[in-house]
Amino acid sequence: MPVNLTSHAIPAVLKGDVNLKPLLQVLEIKLIRAPQDRYKIILSDGVSTEQAMLATQLNDHVKSRKVQNGSVVQLIDYICSTIQNSKVIVVLNMETIIDYCEIIGNPKWVAQSESAPARISSNNCSMQMSGEQFGGTCDPASSVRINYSVTKVPTNVTTGFRPTVQPSYVPPPSYKNRGPIAKNEAPARIVPIAALNPYQGRWAIKARVTAKGDLRRYNNAKGDGKVFSFDLLDSDGGEIRVTCFNSVVDRFHSFVEVGKVYIISKGSLKPAQKNFNHLNHEWEILLDSTSTVELFPDEDDTIPRQQFFFKTISEIETMENNAIVDVIGVVITVNPSMPILRKNGMETQRRILNLKDTSNRIVELSLWGEFCNKEGRELQEMHDLGLFPVLALKSGKVNDFSGKSVGTISSTQLFINPDFPEAHRLRDWFDGEGKHIISQSISRDIIPQGSWSEIRKTVSQIKEDGLGRSERPDWVTIKATITFVKADNFCYTACPLSVGDRQCSRKVSRVGKLLWRCERCDKEFEECDYRYLLQAQVQDQTGLTWVTAFQEAGEELLGCSAKELYRLKHDEQDDARFGEIIRNSLFKQYLFRLKIKEEIYGDEQKVKITVIKAELVDFSAESAHLLNLISKT
Repeated sequence: MPVNLTSHAIPAVLKGDVNLKPLLQVLEIKLIRAPQDRYKIILSDGVSTEQAMLATQLNDHVKSRKVQNGSVVQLIDYICSTIQNSKVIVVLNMETIIDYCEIIGNPKWVAQSESAPARISSNNCSMQMSGEQFGGTCDPASSVRINYSVTKVPTNVTTGFRPTVQPSYVPPPSYKNRGPIAKNEAPARIVPIAALNPYQGRWAIKARVTAKGDLRRYNNAKGDGKVFSFDLLDSDGGEIRVTCFNSVVDRFHSFVEVGKVYIISKGSLKPAQKNFNHLNHEWEILLDSTSTVELFPDEDDTIPRQQFFFKTISEIETMENNAIVDVIGVVITVNPSMPILRKNGMETQRRILNLKDTSNRIVELSLWGEFCNKEGRELQEMHDLGLFPVLALKSGKVNDFSGKSVGTISSTQLFINPDFPEAHRLRDWFDGEGKHIISQSISRDIIPQGSWSEIRKTVSQIKEDGLGRSERPDWVTIKATITFVKADNFCYTACPLSVGDRQCSRKVSRVGKLLWRCERCDKEFEECDYRYLLQAQVQDQTGLTWVTAFQEAGEELLGCSAKELYRLKHDEQDDARFGEIIRNSLFKQYLFRLKIKEEIYGDEQKVKITVIKAELVDFSAESAHLLNLISKT
């Protein structure tokens, strides 16, 4: 079918028209090896041609042959940059209109002399120029008329013949003893963050600081140094990270504040380090001694305070380990802050929360370091008052150790009861029906899809139905009362070190009188942790059985940590208080979420029943559940 390219599009684009969205043809594609592979292409409007660079996010268009020699494309998003006095079109987004067609029109290079025309024929591709003939081969296609500038090279040098892009080099004049030289101080044009690339000349961006990392010190082969980074967001939704080293840190660390808008220019761009940089931009900005960071004096409401890409908790269940995620949920439990010894020997604080959302899933959130003291203490106080605050988390890290959980990192931001639509919808849902829905946790153990709250069993049915005897564990809920708790050996000595965002928790052994040792971490330390390994007997109207409750479930049943209970019994030897805590857990009705699985102990197979979660019966919600069952019969 006939195709009409956009007339005179190349000159218009070179003059800075970024709203044209022209229809152009690809004449040539060349792969450029760099830190990141990129493709250079030659574009034609049927009369003029110009070279262009594809943004790396478009590489798949070439690899899949969606874009090839002869393709007709429409430029959707692009900019024109000047590199060493030559114009280059940088294509950020485009669509393929026709996969391939014959060359359209009679394209020629812009801004070249007409005095030495060259003709590339479709078969032998002989090049005639200024009376000299060059042999070569090319892809048979319609003839293309191109103007070339030729430079003779020594016979011992092998080189390719290609169109000249850059003008001949002219040595700079000597300015010695000729007085001051006027500099071009015209302000750089503000460009969108999404359009930033290393092929631009002078640029500036106007953006809000959404996150600021801690000042870190390091030591390597080059010596000692310091570094900090901050993240920027502009009015078009583009995000990019900025990094400063050493003396540049001294200039900008105290000046840059989260929430304020700045105009930044004269930085260099380098490939984003995706191991540390979770933003979508392929580049990050490196500031140097010539860079400028200017505070924008007036508030700019066109730039949002923060940009979220929320995932539901059910979506987190399928995410990869170490993925960065934004999540919002209702805080349903808050555990006390506890000291944790990291592998480097430094002690830090950890506080565990549980979030619930409309996907009827619960995820465990670990607050580390200062998050435990500031936001963690505020959340603890609200929860103690019977409130269930909404918490939005920006840039948490997914951990897949024994199920899926989320932990804070240095760039994480927490927002308690934020004022935006997602938070209001979640609040309305929880206050209306969400608080009464029994949800499934994706943490600690990988639990199969489907609401396990719907799988209600009695104690006798655990044995009668042969639960736990198949290849996979069974997950059920029972309503039962604790009738007995073993007070001896209720906990074990555990490793306090961290593995990723999780505590190691493996059993440790004594080394002499002062140290403990973890074989898994291959470390020794002065203090160990204590974790519940609680044996309890539970009973309902059909029978009784033994269950095992580990750390979190043990805390839910006894109301204190295993470490506190151990010190009470063995260090303070307060048998009265110890006995009172045990007795207070008895003869209360709980909903027990159980994992039932057959395991081998020595030569004997036994069904092990583990308490994953224990909640005191909410009689209002339980009545609603029973009425629902009656209505279905």
